[in-house]
Order: sequence, then C-alpha cells, then structure tokens
Amino acid sequence: VTLVQKRQEMEKSTPSRNRHHGMTDFFEGLTFLAMAHQSNDRKWILSANISISAIERFAKLCPFNSEHKLLLLQAEMKSLMGEVKEASKHYELAISAAERNEFIHEQAIANERAADFFLRHNDPTR
Repeated sequence: VTLVQKRQEMEKSTPSRNRHHGMTDFFEGLTFLAMAHQSNDRKWILSANISISAIERFAKLCPFNSEHKLLLLQAEMKSLMGEVKEASKHYELAISAAERNEFIHEQAIANERAADFFLRHNDPTR
C-alpha cells in the first residue's frame, strides 16, 4: 500500500500520466479490496471504486484488454458487500473472459480469487 501511495505522488509531478492501459488500476484495485476485506476501513472501498471507474473507462475503449479485469474487480467488490450470488457469477465471467482473450496470467489470478471466495463460502466443489 505504501508503494501505491508513493507511485501516486510521483504521478502528480510527471507531465503525462501513463496508466499502462489499466494495469496499475487493476492491481491497485485488487490491493485496495484486499485491504478492505482485512480492515473494513471505508477508505479502501473508496480507493477501490476509483480503480474500478478507471477500468470501466478502459473496458469501454477496449473490452478485449479490460473486460476480465473489470469483472474480477466487480466480483471482489460484490464479495466484500456480501452479494454472494452476484460475486459468484462475476468470478465465473471474469475467468471466462480472461480465457477467451488469452490473458492466462490474469485468468490464474481470477481463479485464485474465486477459489478463495468459494472456500470462504463453504463451496469447495467449484
């Protein structure tokens, strides 16, 4: 989290903000959501929502690169909010979209997050 804050401070002083096509927003969003799960501190939810909004913009411009990222962040947020059925659906959609668009490394992340979710909800069969 400290590194995210340092990067954000550095971006303020640079003339051009290259967001690496949503990659920093994606990983920051996952980090913020993990912190929200651990601490229940509202500031992490607000930060995650900023990341999700950024990914939504990227997903509109290029769904091929960002759809799965958005779906995974939405799944994590729904999990945090206790929306179990919707979270489950979004995890499955994120995994499928990552596979369809050949983002194998991000498919693995989606599978890992989904597995954690299903284990927390006593569904080890998924």
